[in-house]
Amino acid sequence: MIADKFEQYRRADAPLPKVNRIWPLYGAGFENLGVNGEPIEVPMPEFGPDELLVRHDACGHCFSDIKVIQAGQSHPRIYRDMKADPIVLGHEVSLTVVAVGDKLKSE
Repeated sequence: MIADKFEQYRRADAPLPKVNRIWPLYGAGFENLGVNGEPIEVPMPEFGPDELLVRHDACGHCFSDIKVIQAGQSHPRIYRDMKADPIVLGHEVSLTVVAVGDKLKSE
């Protein structure tokens, strides 16, 4: 049973869930990560004919992410109101393509 689930995960051909879980950062400090210390669920993104949809299998956080957590809104690369428009950290990602837009599919 577990081997079957792993194989389905590896193939990335299971139906997509309706929601995606993210850990938004609403300001400086770990206390502003997520909502009540938990991730939130958002609708699964739609993808267009010239886009890919990817599954994030693993995400590393580096020192630049830690600096954003420490500085929050005062970080020089943050240009928006994090309370109203939070950011999601993690740009060092291992991913799997799970859907391909029609314009990107090969014949």
